[in-house]
Amino acid sequence: MLKNKLTEIRALPTRCGICPIREKALFQVVAETYLTDAESRRTAQYRLPARSHLYQESAPAAMAYTLFDGWLLLYRTHSDGSRQGLRVALPGDFVGYAPMSDSLHSHGALAITDVVVCGFRQTDLHAMIDTHTDIARQITSIQARYLMTCESNVLGLGRKSAEQRIAHAVVDLYHRLDRRHEVDGQSHSMPFPLTQEMLGELTGLTPVHTNRVLRKLRSDGIMLCERHRVEILDLARLIKVADYRVGSSL
Repeated sequence: MLKNKLTEIRALPTRCGICPIREKALFQVVAETYLTDAESRRTAQYRLPARSHLYQESAPAAMAYTLFDGWLLLYRTHSDGSRQGLRVALPGDFVGYAPMSDSLHSHGALAITDVVVCGFRQTDLHAMIDTHTDIARQITSIQARYLMTCESNVLGLGRKSAEQRIAHAVVDLYHRLDRRHEVDGQSHSMPFPLTQEMLGELTGLTPVHTNRVLRKLRSDGIMLCERHRVEILDLARLIKVADYRVGSSL
């Protein structure tokens, strides 16, 4: 099994009370008076280089993480060793949680970019759940939303064309990034660090097929994908191709 490459940040970590992603993260529901308790249960902030694993499928789930910076690909592994992407985690997302202390991770988490995460022991999270019912409700809500995302992706793999799958993945990320103020409102461009292989894993397509669809979307004047960015030339058409319901992104 591969070892992860987490490196603890020795400098003073970001305080939970002034965290720039708190409104999107687990502790958004925690009252100011409880933040000290929440912060005391954080083991540290860690850096992880791109293309490294934060955790791996079937490994003991001793830790859970809030993604502070960067992108992660959450995935399951097929029997032949290939990956099936489940979803892309963005800053503020809570990943790796396990409801039981002796649980194993049901999926892996691969760093798409260099990332920074805040680490929490599962046992400490369970203790917080026992103390703060709002945390329990928030974790339940997060897990339910993630399940809805995976269900939507499964439906897409079974029913949508290759073009629809890629369009759906891109437009979903567009709306999620727009809420994080990471989309250029004039050009409709956004960061897109996924490789074609990763996009193929997320949509169940080979890299060759993924490349073919991206070229078609470009020739049709719908979107451009180059230099780790996507520029959406015709958002309305992209939404129509994706058969995407605006407001459904999580």
